[in-house]
Amino acid sequence: ESVQDRPRLDGVCFQAIDSHYNDMLVGRFQEDEVKWAVWNYGSDKSLGPDGLNFKFIKQFWQTIKPDFLGFLDEFYVNGIFPRGSNASFIALIPKVLDPQMLNEYRPISLIGCIYKIVAKIMANRLKKVIPHIIHERQSAFI
Repeated sequence: ESVQDRPRLDGVCFQAIDSHYNDMLVGRFQEDEVKWAVWNYGSDKSLGPDGLNFKFIKQFWQTIKPDFLGFLDEFYVNGIFPRGSNASFIALIPKVLDPQMLNEYRPISLIGCIYKIVAKIMANRLKKVIPHIIHERQSAFI
């Protein structure tokens, strides 16, 4: 469809965020928020496609921290994840002792740690801004 045929929103005033919140949303990933995100995940989760779990990351944080922060800085600058960084596996977990049918399994998605860390940081940043731009009555499912 052409641009001229699209509905227009003339006269609608959208609430804008101030520069402080904007800077927080689009800023570089800080070491303290990356560490907060890592430590807020359980250590006993299964490995994702990246072969890492949070127990490993926590145990060897001082060693791998420069690589993690470098990866996140590169993501910030380029705006893209390297191929496979956001890949996931679907695993079937049995609901019963001896499953025979497909409906006796529960699918779960195993996502890599790096993607989870970025998602948690972004969600935490948004959590700080949303109350200032969306009324509490409109935020039930956010």
